[in-house]
Amino acid sequence: MREHVLKRIEELIARGNVIVRSQSSNEYWMRDVVAAQSWMASAANSIQQVSPVGSFFRQELDRLMTNEQLKGGIPETVVAKVLGVLQSVHVEAQAGLLERLEDQVVASAFDDFLDHAHGYHKSGKLKEAAVLGSAVLEDTIKRIAAKNQLDPAGLSLDPLIDELTKRDVFSQVKAKRLKSFTGVRNHALHAEWEKLDLKEVGAQIAGVRELLDEHL
Repeated sequence: MREHVLKRIEELIARGNVIVRSQSSNEYWMRDVVAAQSWMASAANSIQQVSPVGSFFRQELDRLMTNEQLKGGIPETVVAKVLGVLQSVHVEAQAGLLERLEDQVVASAFDDFLDHAHGYHKSGKLKEAAVLGSAVLEDTIKRIAAKNQLDPAGLSLDPLIDELTKRDVFSQVKAKRLKSFTGVRNHALHAEWEKLDLKEVGAQIAGVRELLDEHL
């Protein structure tokens, strides 16, 4: 995702520079309205895709794209300022903006899954609650490993937890608690439904939510 988005932004920056430089210094309005409008639409879309709602980038984009003068033409200064915003987004994306955004999106989706798991748990539906909670647990630990330059491929959860503990990502107490959650996950994965415990499943769901809050 990161490489694809960065490449697209770089292409748009190159196009934007060509469009801006095609104007004479004394020209206020863009001559090629079609090219300018097409570029601004693509640039705005890219900025919206990588900038969190409420961020400065979104606010500045909204301000520029709602300029009253755009009703009669496209001022060169507006195009140049959108290009400036896009260049800033590119710098921030290279510094990790995309990873932070992806974490926010994933954490929000996982939070929804845990809400469903909590609902199942309250209704006494242990199978459904354990399966959902366990899926979020596994993916979250693997994402935490990747964020800490640890390749999770081929490793089960307990070894991952051990390695993350060695790297001081988890404390010994946290690691012990997480391994109790992997026990629930193993029962759910192998359909050992009779071994599921209501209290343990509830603790897993609550613990995974804490894990999301702390690391994603």
